[in-house]
Amino acid sequence: MTQPLPITISKSHPKIDTHSHIYPDFYRDAVEAAGWSPGPDGMPGHPKWSVDEHLKFMKVNNITKSILSISSPGSYLIPGDTNSGIAMTRQVNNYMSGLKKQYPDKFGFFASLPLPNIEASLEQIDSVVEMGADGFCIMSNAHGIYAGDPELAPVWEKLNEKKAIVFIHPTCPCPCGMDNRIMGNERLKHVTPLSKDFPASMMEFIFDTTRNVSDLLISGTASRHKNIRWIIPHAGGALPSLLDRVLEVTSLIGLKAGGSRIAENLTYDDIISILNAQFWFDLAGFPGRNLVRQMQGLGIKKGRWTYGSDVPFTNFAFAGKLADRLEEELLKSFGVEELKDVFAGNAAELFGLKEKEAMGIEA
Repeated sequence: MTQPLPITISKSHPKIDTHSHIYPDFYRDAVEAAGWSPGPDGMPGHPKWSVDEHLKFMKVNNITKSILSISSPGSYLIPGDTNSGIAMTRQVNNYMSGLKKQYPDKFGFFASLPLPNIEASLEQIDSVVEMGADGFCIMSNAHGIYAGDPELAPVWEKLNEKKAIVFIHPTCPCPCGMDNRIMGNERLKHVTPLSKDFPASMMEFIFDTTRNVSDLLISGTASRHKNIRWIIPHAGGALPSLLDRVLEVTSLIGLKAGGSRIAENLTYDDIISILNAQFWFDLAGFPGRNLVRQMQGLGIKKGRWTYGSDVPFTNFAFAGKLADRLEEELLKSFGVEELKDVFAGNAAELFGLKEKEAMGIEA
């Protein structure tokens, strides 16, 4: 007699998905119009998404709440076109806010900001807080502007005042000085040498995430804004491999003269302390085999991890299988109760969800 397959923790225990995207038709059309064809970031096509499919995926995989966001290339799609960037940002935020109102037990959302426009971003912060945003999703660079740039200081100051959760989502690097008339996938050939053969997101997302986090830390942006709680995707990217190098080179020769940043005098222990106090790391993608253990080797605590599916960019069917694979790998480093915290408990604490909310039990 055939024995039934065991029910995995990833299926039997509720999950909170902190890396989960929308891709409605109006946004797909705007991405296409901005030159991202046949798909964004060199992808072979646009992901398929609908509210019904997302809810079905959540039910099948025991995801009690998804924190929705816009993925790369963000909401400011056309370089230099401030008006369309602001309009699209408002449209996606209104759309996600509407989903949260319609399905309050299922959806939260990270609001987008129309960066690099500072004034409009400050206005949008106030607006989306009133709309019930659970935090903010900011691309790893805003058309070439990274987190430590003094130009972004007013945004970080306001988010610090709000004690905001900021989800840094990777995007591709931006060509310096590129003519704004060159848009979308045409820009990639200038910054992604292997994009002829590989989707740019495969490597560039990891590298740009690491570039952004390194800038956050070395520039002192994170340490000056202690009330901001950061979620870094894909288990921190290449941070375990580059952290020692970044710190040592900064210590030996400093930052370049005439630049906009002044390096914060931080030790290795200071950095790890900041990461364990202000940062969380999601497990979207393929981090289980190596990255988690490497981050633990840095000293990252077990309570700093959250589950992320990355749907629909990871298609719905495969995302469910990845959760089981992730469980198999994580059980080599985590106990069963710790794994349950990775899937739900850590995010519930971060977002201030009550136990019934985290478990998907209606009040």
